[in-house]
Amino acid sequence: MGKNQKNNNQNNFKGEVNFHGPAQIAAGDIINHHAPNTNNQEANYTPEPVWRSPFTLAILTWISFVITVGGLIPIVVKMVKNSLDIFNGELKPVVGFEFSIYLMAFVILIILLVILLSLRRIAKTETRHPLFFNFAINGYDNRLTLEKIHSHKCPKCGGEMKYYNKPVEWINRPNNDGSIKRKVTKKVPALECKRNPNEHWYKVDPAEDML
Repeated sequence: MGKNQKNNNQNNFKGEVNFHGPAQIAAGDIINHHAPNTNNQEANYTPEPVWRSPFTLAILTWISFVITVGGLIPIVVKMVKNSLDIFNGELKPVVGFEFSIYLMAFVILIILLVILLSLRRIAKTETRHPLFFNFAINGYDNRLTLEKIHSHKCPKCGGEMKYYNKPVEWINRPNNDGSIKRKVTKKVPALECKRNPNEHWYKVDPAEDML
């Protein structure tokens, strides 16, 4: 019994097996971690403010408060009232339509509130976060600013670099058909060389180079 269980936990290969490049074989999830470049060289960049928005920390706080009190609470109250009408057998066709409208408005307001709270956190911590196409949003001086990130050449090979949220930790989950499904669990702001993205990349501190 013990011998059979031991054999079941091993990977058995019959015949000639050749691996060209890295290979991972496992029956369960595989957790990967991509370490940054640890040499003494540093990648540099220059942030260029494109648009300094009027949204300060105070304004974002007030907007979030208004949405919560003036938008979400009345909708929740109306949804609860309609739900009670359903259970009491007093539902009318128009009520069902109104319930769907209130539900849709509730979802939209929740999404908007999450975005506003995320922007408020950026303004509060005064940090920079990648967006897309080398653009970033910065919360310096408790105000949101849209920036264009001009990346310098790669310090190792002189290649062009890009600025974005790079996946550094993920889980590979094998499917029944043998394919691998990757689920990213962590991203960090990084400068990555387009010539050698696997080795020439550098983690960027979101709190540095505030303008």
